[in-house]
This record gives sequence, structure tokens and C-alpha cells, in this order.
Amino acid sequence: MDGSVQTVYPRKNWSSMVLYNCGHPKNKVLTPEVVNSQTGDYLHRFQWLDDGEIGEVPFVWNFLEGHNRAVEGDPSTLPKAIHYNRGGSWFDAWKNCEFADLWLDEMEEYMKETKKSSGN
Repeated sequence: MDGSVQTVYPRKNWSSMVLYNCGHPKNKVLTPEVVNSQTGDYLHRFQWLDDGEIGEVPFVWNFLEGHNRAVEGDPSTLPKAIHYNRGGSWFDAWKNCEFADLWLDEMEEYMKETKKSSGN
């Protein structure tokens, strides 16, 4: 993304969209102290869990722009949450990336609402 060196590691991109089962006994280790002191590896790879304790999130909820594909005519494959893992439309080099229009529309709407609520 944006010229940054990327590292390949297990479970890459999983942590971009996570639903935690806060009632699961193993997740009780995630105290503020642990989260603030553990490495990125530990947290992004869910190293406190065994593989069988990690469920799936449908790809449409962690849609990797440039990797996942929506199927024309099949609305069930359209993204619900987009991970702009190559760089998003807020970067000049990615102004025309896939789904850039959605992000730019949301930003424009946010700016309008912010301006309206501040009285300007």
C-alpha cells in the first residue's frame, strides 16, 4: 500500500474485520494491559487462540479491494465493508481504485454534515 513494504504472515488481513466472542474463555486474556503491551504479531495473528477457535466472517464483510470480486448480477457478493488494502481513494495514486466512488461519496456526505452541525 502506498509504497510501504508488505510482509506476508499467517492470517494476514483477518484483523481488519473482527467480531469477538467476549464470552469465550480464551478471549478473557485480552485485558487492556495485554492489548497495550503485546506485539502486533500476537494480536493480528490471534496467537492466543487455536485455529479451531477462530470462525469465519463472510468475505463481503472484509472485502479486500483488488483481491475479492463481486459477481455481476449477484448482489450477495457486493461488499458490505471494504478493506482498501492496496491504498484507498484518500491517496492521490488510488483516487480511481475499485469502489473509490463509495468512499469519496461518504467523505463528501460527512463533510456536509460536519459543516452543517458546526453552523458554517
